Amino acid sequence: MSLDRRKFLTTGAAGLLGASLFQTRGSAADTVQPFTPRPDDTDENVFAEARKQFLFPTSVTYGNTGTLGACPRAVMQAYLGGLERLEKELPDWPYFQADGEPLTGYQPLLDFRARIGEFVNAEAFEIALTQNATMGMSFIANGMDLEPGDEVITTDQEHSGGIGGWRLRAARSGIVVKELPLDSVLGDGPDAVVELFRRAITDKTRVLMCSQITSAFGIVLPAKELCALARDNDLLSVVDGAQAIGQIPVDLKDLGCDAFVASPHKWLLAPKGTGFLYLRRGVPQRIWGTLAGSHYADWESGAFRFMQFGTGSVPIVHGLSAAFDFVDKIGLSRIVRWDHMLNARLRDGLESIPAVTITSPADRRFAAAITTFRVDGHTARDLQNALWEKKIRVRAQNDRNGVRFCTHLYVAPDDIDVALDVVRALA
Repeated sequence: MSLDRRKFLTTGAAGLLGASLFQTRGSAADTVQPFTPRPDDTDENVFAEARKQFLFPTSVTYGNTGTLGACPRAVMQAYLGGLERLEKELPDWPYFQADGEPLTGYQPLLDFRARIGEFVNAEAFEIALTQNATMGMSFIANGMDLEPGDEVITTDQEHSGGIGGWRLRAARSGIVVKELPLDSVLGDGPDAVVELFRRAITDKTRVLMCSQITSAFGIVLPAKELCALARDNDLLSVVDGAQAIGQIPVDLKDLGCDAFVASPHKWLLAPKGTGFLYLRRGVPQRIWGTLAGSHYADWESGAFRFMQFGTGSVPIVHGLSAAFDFVDKIGLSRIVRWDHMLNARLRDGLESIPAVTITSPADRRFAAAITTFRVDGHTARDLQNALWEKKIRVRAQNDRNGVRFCTHLYVAPDDIDVALDVVRALA
């Protein structure tokens, strides 16, 4: 059998392995119709049909997308079909060139990087495929030439994967990481957040890093304005977009950041272990590679230098591409509208219950499709368990913050109402 090198990469049709996954016990998977939402259909109909594309039971409400998104059937089919094709045709590849190899970590994968670029308004040259946002952030933090005393300004509400690389540099290299107290200014609106960062800048500041949406409380930060502040002060601007990609529109040219890291396995519903790193043209030359392969010093290849991590999975990249297709099929603007409607319904209901404290900011200018809340007299684990008795999966934070409920596209208004009934019963 002769193998077309390009098709090895670009063909991800599901084979028998992919089909067998969907014959789950008690499932009517084989009767699910192809998902073809119409632009003129109602949101209710579109998302009712979209819900059928996920493998977990329809009796379950999944509200933990901030940790892991659920993959729709089309993503699983692309992933597993690509895996089956790879194993069947593995001996056919003659290894005359990197482009088209049955493994990632060496080849440029320009088609896939261009697909990501289309979604976030960036060039393929500026995109590197990674495993997650943590990996991308660590590449940046550990690759920069920073001296003892150089400062990084950020917030005190960054995810451990976003802040960890910078804390490591502080411990190892003596840089200073200023974790600014975000709660102190949230009551005064987005402009106060920008002013908090402005006041923290000194002549030793080199980097401004922030989340576009924070993980624990779903705070939409004024990232565009913060990137402009960084640019005005000749700082490298780095945005953690792990909770943003697939939840809100991301236009990297409009955002104006120098670097952006993402975990599409959350809100974009891609396979677990997919991520990307964006480095604006000109920025890679300021960052050394710290996970080095043959192209570690290829300064002309843009972000490709940061894809030199050795053997990885081509099929998982097929799944990532299919996730972009799934979101595009529905329309990101429609997903945003639905998610925010659900979140408003949840917050309105919670605000009517006296025993509930919403620990996400009260100012809805900061609101995303994430709400964190607690119930007086109950631990976070108690609240999580009570919701799970009704098959509503949220994630406990801690007793001060409560639980985090992510209202993504596979959640319905009725699911929100059931959750509110559970909370009222506890209160």
